Amino acid sequence: MATKAEDATHESGTSKAVLRALSVLRVLRMAGGELGVAEIARSTELPTTTVHRILRTLLSAGYVVQNAATDRYHLGREAYLLGRAVANSLGFDAALPLLEHLASETGESVNLVVRDGGEGLVVLRIESSQPLRFTQPVGTKIPLHCTSTGKVLLAFGDDLESDVQSLGELQSFTPATITSPGRLLKELRAILGQQYSVNRGERIPGVCGVAAPVLASDGGVIAALAVQGPEFRIPVDRIDELAPLVIGVAQAIAAALPRGYQI
Repeated sequence: MATKAEDATHESGTSKAVLRALSVLRVLRMAGGELGVAEIARSTELPTTTVHRILRTLLSAGYVVQNAATDRYHLGREAYLLGRAVANSLGFDAALPLLEHLASETGESVNLVVRDGGEGLVVLRIESSQPLRFTQPVGTKIPLHCTSTGKVLLAFGDDLESDVQSLGELQSFTPATITSPGRLLKELRAILGQQYSVNRGERIPGVCGVAAPVLASDGGVIAALAVQGPEFRIPVDRIDELAPLVIGVAQAIAAALPRGYQI
């Protein structure tokens, strides 16, 4: 019979192996295409032999596929099926038609962002049909202090002051970026009152966003919904038109999500 120490050692080793496999899958997901063993090893900071062993296991289970012509790897059918199941269970299938409707109504790109630690993570995206548009693919990580969705996630979080403090030094991206914690706190409190946020060139010059929170029944923020486009198509006087639309669709998404589900 194994001792408690031996069981703990085995559990620790198993957990490490799982985390390593997940890190390989994450790198392949973010790549959006094929990668070689050496590239995966560099990205995961794992030994090449370890990556090769993990890939062999994932390959046999159908989570990755190896291109016979290039010997490079990409995500496989099981990863796709898992993603489809997650899209349904997390409420993405319920939210997507609402994003599509908002994009059609406004003529601009629409995305749904959740918080991922000190950043935002784009989980759903509908691109504008306009020739000139701002592209932000699913999986993109974004800063919180200088984006419309990020400011919503901060404003409707649990503790404004603690959240702002945890961001550390606020990086400047453009002359419009808020880099003062005090000024950011003031804006976040205003966002709480008006129920939406605006970003006018704070992260990327010439890009404007209007965002609203998707709130759970207990008032906690689940995600942030935004309309984004070039500033010349979203001038200041169009904010009054877009804000109620974004707020309304954000509320519709919250109502469409299964009770108790978290994106």
